[in-house]
Amino acid sequence: MKTKFSVVGLDCPNCAAKLEGMLGKTEGIDSAKINFLSEKLTVESELPSDELLAAVRETAKAFSSKVKIEEL
Repeated sequence: MKTKFSVVGLDCPNCAAKLEGMLGKTEGIDSAKINFLSEKLTVESELPSDELLAAVRETAKAFSSKVKIEEL
């Protein structure tokens, strides 16, 4: 199932690519794609939405405390 999130606090496209790579390696997440310009994240996963949001936020926090994730 695809879920979309807003991503705020990324400084550059390279940072977006790094976070995308980290999310792609997160257990339970099949794929992740960040559009830096629109500040949108699309994640494909079979996790329940609350577990998915927690996993995405935890990974983003490990990447940078400035990055904020909200479900759309």
